[in-house]
Amino acid sequence: MLIRLAMLIDLHVHSHHSPGGALAPRDIVRRAKAAGLDGVVVTDVNSLDGLDEVRAAGREEGLLALVGAELVTDHGHYLCYFPDPARVPAPPQMFGTTPWRVRDVVERVRQLGGAVVAAHPYDKSIERPSGDFIFSLEGLTAVEGLCARRKGPANDLAVEAADHMSLPCVGGSGAHDTLDDVGKAATLFREPVATEADLVRQLLAGHVFCVAVGVTPQEPARGGRDRGGERRRGGGRERR
Repeated sequence: MLIRLAMLIDLHVHSHHSPGGALAPRDIVRRAKAAGLDGVVVTDVNSLDGLDEVRAAGREEGLLALVGAELVTDHGHYLCYFPDPARVPAPPQMFGTTPWRVRDVVERVRQLGGAVVAAHPYDKSIERPSGDFIFSLEGLTAVEGLCARRKGPANDLAVEAADHMSLPCVGGSGAHDTLDDVGKAATLFREPVATEADLVRQLLAGHVFCVAVGVTPQEPARGGRDRGGERRRGGGRERR
């Protein structure tokens, strides 16, 4: 009998390759492992520059470590995941002068076989949040219904939007300048993920939902697979 194991992955973490980012990929991976996650995706702002460093950190620490990008557009931020990020041109080469048009971003990412997630769409602290604009945006794969760095109402509105659009919800910490945030929110994948291609395939299939994780440990654990806290909340619906 074939047993398929679900995986818990933080889909939204920034490294020092993001503007204002302070986290080294190796430290991110260690923290994710200590939090009991099965993997982490580094999504630097408008950049895939950390690819080699992130993959090396994953190999050294024995944890799945993948790369995507958080692209800033004229209508919000979008987490973009590619089947083979090593073959993707640098975002500035693809889109030119900022701010990039969101419809161009979504179209190009989908042409490359990727998945596009509306990141914290109701976060009023950023310039040009997407808000209800996502209702008119074709080609979205999912909505980030749980971002650990955002306050409750913004997440609640995102979950409602995803439900209204019949899109799955994903979760991520949004960690940027402190390791304490890594692993506080994540996405549950129903089947094993080993590569970016696996991740994109399951996102496009909608086999995911967001999970809030309890308190993470203060120091990296060297043994065991404790999840680091209670799963408190999921959201969205599976696409069929």
